[in-house]
Amino acid sequence: MIRPEVYKFFADYVFGHTGISYKEQDYYRLDGRFNTLIKKFELKDVEELYRLYVQKITPEMHQVLIDLCTNNETYFMRDLKPFKGFAKEGMEYLKEEFPTSFSYQIWSAACSTGQEPLSLLMATEAFGQEGDAAKLRVEASDISANALDKAKKGLYTGLEVQRGLPANLLIKYFSQVEDNWQIDPKLLTRIHFKSFNLLNDPFPKNHYHVIFCRNVLIYQDIENKKKILDKLCQALKIGGLLFMGAGESLIGVDLPMEQKQLGKAFCYRRKS
Repeated sequence: MIRPEVYKFFADYVFGHTGISYKEQDYYRLDGRFNTLIKKFELKDVEELYRLYVQKITPEMHQVLIDLCTNNETYFMRDLKPFKGFAKEGMEYLKEEFPTSFSYQIWSAACSTGQEPLSLLMATEAFGQEGDAAKLRVEASDISANALDKAKKGLYTGLEVQRGLPANLLIKYFSQVEDNWQIDPKLLTRIHFKSFNLLNDPFPKNHYHVIFCRNVLIYQDIENKKKILDKLCQALKIGGLLFMGAGESLIGVDLPMEQKQLGKAFCYRRKS
């Protein structure tokens, strides 16, 4: 039987560093994380794990816990509409809105294991005009060190490339390595990967033409959601675009942004 104060300690720590909320009714979701941590640090039980973390949390202990409690569920072309909308109508919008720009700064926030930024580049080449993809300067960030390591390698299982990725793009951009699939290194080198905490790290101001931050804010409470959205808005250039997940919106958040439709996709445009 795990004591409530043990659950609360770890839930509070994760919330304070990521904004991911484990409420009392969700404490059971920590059980599997506890078991993994016990094996990782060769401990006897949860009580010994708790004492270890209460005494002193090393950088390794911190990162392992954060990696375990971060949801890295993703796949290629996740909900195809935003990628097609960006590649076609989105690129045309950027050319009209920023006529003096020769390149566009794109940020895939919470990129997980890299499928989103890779999908952006592949979609722009597949569905956009010739040469459009070369204009993209893509940054991709995540709080999980494990996810970033995998993203930088660009090596995926057969199951991972089968989820959402059209066969023609698999053939064009991937080569088979034993039972896995390796992304074209030329595509991978066009993405700058970095560690970033959306809740606590400082954001650049007026920097990005487009930000993809999808299926992330649903794990935040309303206050942290407002805090992150405010910083995302400020990180966009005026006229810049924010793409969110299908189940996410700016309802209840007062920001100088307006909804914009690009093909069959919806996003938000920074007005001022």
